[in-house]
Amino acid sequence: GDVRLYLDRHLQFSSVDEYRYHETLVHPAMAMAHHRQRVLVIGGGDGLSVREVLRHTDVELVDLVDLDPAVTDLGRRDLRLTRLNDNALSRPKVRILSEDGFAFLQRAHEAYGVIIIDLPDPRDEALSKLYSIEFYKLCARHLSPGGVVVTQASSPYYARTSFWSIAATMAAAGLRVVSYHTLVPSFGEWGFVAGRSGGGREPTEVTFDVAGLRHLTPELFRQMLTFPGDM
Repeated sequence: GDVRLYLDRHLQFSSVDEYRYHETLVHPAMAMAHHRQRVLVIGGGDGLSVREVLRHTDVELVDLVDLDPAVTDLGRRDLRLTRLNDNALSRPKVRILSEDGFAFLQRAHEAYGVIIIDLPDPRDEALSKLYSIEFYKLCARHLSPGGVVVTQASSPYYARTSFWSIAATMAAAGLRVVSYHTLVPSFGEWGFVAGRSGGGREPTEVTFDVAGLRHLTPELFRQMLTFPGDM
């Protein structure tokens, strides 16, 4: 009863607990943003982040930018994945672009209210550029006023230096940083970093106006903002 996806031998998700990760990645940013009609997802070719974005009925367009069309094709065609992602990648609101996220942001686009970065950890040079000051500055340039960018940021327990480096890098790009974490049993304690372009709702005031959430609540999110000493 457990479906798992691996890319290059690295676990991407387990169907047993992926909702913990994807709810925590997506909904705080959606709740803090001033506008969320236009959303950009970089990575996330399995469609699970897009599934969570589409829970918000005021979303009008989701651009999914993923380098590997084999992953997005799997997310659109494999019945195990389409059951998990609620057929999100075949919805009329979703546009799939098979290209590098850095190159995509180097071109002009209409502004996004929310940018969600759902990529593997920065294990090599190609991935590390998507966790750089230059990349976060490109994200900030494409945010509408009161917009929010959020990234998965590895484990603040097992990779503490990496986690806080991502937060410091986003702050150096001029964004107001919100760091938080939750437990995803398949991965352990996992961290996320959001950057705000100004305006919008304060993280301690967020509510989640979507139905069917299995993990995230406003009370839990406020606890996620606090880190124990060993993190």
